[in-house]
Amino acid sequence: MPGAKLNPAPTMRRIETYENPSRTLSRETVLALTVGEVMIPRPKTLSPDARVSEVRALLERRGVRTVLLAEGGAFRGAIDRGGLLADAADDEPASRYAELEPVSVTPETPMTKAIELLASSSEPRLIVLDRDGVTLRGLVCSKPGGATFCVA
Repeated sequence: MPGAKLNPAPTMRRIETYENPSRTLSRETVLALTVGEVMIPRPKTLSPDARVSEVRALLERRGVRTVLLAEGGAFRGAIDRGGLLADAADDEPASRYAELEPVSVTPETPMTKAIELLASSSEPRLIVLDRDGVTLRGLVCSKPGGATFCVA
């Protein structure tokens, strides 16, 4: 039709997340850095009133091993893959299964210390809190085995 404008075909945009293999740093590289230089600064979170079904849905995603509960930037708990009981009802508050005081680090923590903490953890994740112990700043994420670290 003359004068008609055709919508161009939508272009596919490649979305990169911290799970993209090209967005990793080697263990050797991070040894000289701080947690703040390596952490994922805006990890996905759920509200503290999230239900078990919402946590399960996130944990089904590849690469998600810990679900963070936060409200207004304040950390309210963490649920690791093994943290939910198999028979937990989908409509139950997920906060019942949250670890309220998990091992955490601050952005100023040297990565050498973070690596030590990760070595003694069942999950390759560390929550990053501000010095106040409440404000969620990020997440340190290593690949299983600790040879590489995810970055944003």
